Amino acid sequence: MARRYDRRRRDEAMAATRRRIVAAIAALHAEVGPSRTSYAMIARRAVVAIPTVYKHFPDLAGMFAACIGHVSAATPPLAVDIFASSGTVASRLAVLIPALFERHRHFAPWLRWSRREAHLLPDMAAYFTRMRERHLRLIRGALEPAYGARPPRALVAVLEALTGFDAWQTLTAENGLSSDEAADAVVETARILVRGEAYRRAGRRALPGAVIRAAARGRA
Repeated sequence: MARRYDRRRRDEAMAATRRRIVAAIAALHAEVGPSRTSYAMIARRAVVAIPTVYKHFPDLAGMFAACIGHVSAATPPLAVDIFASSGTVASRLAVLIPALFERHRHFAPWLRWSRREAHLLPDMAAYFTRMRERHLRLIRGALEPAYGARPPRALVAVLEALTGFDAWQTLTAENGLSSDEAADAVVETARILVRGEAYRRAGRRALPGAVIRAAARGRA
């Protein structure tokens, strides 16, 4: 019985050590980036010996996966079920864009580094590929009420650019908008684009000013 109790305490202590190491990895990846995070830095931050870090994470891929899991725990991935109560393209965009921008805000300290360093680690590059695929699925899901399963490629491409991390960073870090203000501006812009595409597909040549006035009256 005593042996079982000792094993449980040892397992609990090991789990607590691993949590400290993972928290240290996540903090350092945000501060200096994955490529500049050393085992010695992690050990100092987690208050453990360097061999202990190696024991839990013998390679960089494991560190990156642990960091992603730690950071993602507070913000689960978005899925098309966010559109469950939204039946129009306009309402879906109004749901999707603020949700995407909130994720950008949450992940910004890590994305600023990791996106530049993705070429250094295949697992990191694969993660960003999957992230982009999810982003595109969400955009297509937002457009589905008007276009079904095959929305215009150009419209999807423009919406991807408008709602990606780079756009969020330009609007917030470089132009001083809050994340909410940036989301509101992009929602309105996206609605105008969708309205303009509807005019084009209907065979009517709408002047940009007419589209903008229609959006201002709440019809876009």
